[in-house]
Amino acid sequence: MRCWITTVGPSPFAVINTLWAAVERDGWLPDKIHMVFTEDTSRLLPGISLVMERISLEFGGDKPQIYCHSIDEMDLSGVLGTYTAIIGKERKERTGIAIDITPGRKYMSAFSLYAGLKGGSIDRIYYMHIMGRKYMNVPYPLIPCNYCRLEDLVSIGGVI
Repeated sequence: MRCWITTVGPSPFAVINTLWAAVERDGWLPDKIHMVFTEDTSRLLPGISLVMERISLEFGGDKPQIYCHSIDEMDLSGVLGTYTAIIGKERKERTGIAIDITPGRKYMSAFSLYAGLKGGSIDRIYYMHIMGRKYMNVPYPLIPCNYCRLEDLVSIGGVI
């Protein structure tokens, strides 16, 4: 079993593209997807969920279980607690864990990264580096290869 943990920010393709690239380039096909969202981004969940399911099916996987976790962006300890709980649960189930730190507010990405690092092994920590604003919130297949780079912080920096 593999899981994907991401934050839902205001740009849907910031959420979708990293998963798409990880599946295509790295073969990281999750069975479970955890999306952490705020009240402002809740309206994006149905569309993002649909595309993530489609990506999984198109790449030969099953329809992933999708879990949505609502947070109050003003409650910083609650935000950290949400990521810590998700990661702790998946570790107990011995699930492979990938964290996407690309989308969402910076502090949310920082908390997801911190929660992953503080408890031990994480298989992947992905960041989708898009060069230039021209390709922000553009579907992954429409971004020229030389304008986007999928980075795995675990492999490039020996983070864990």
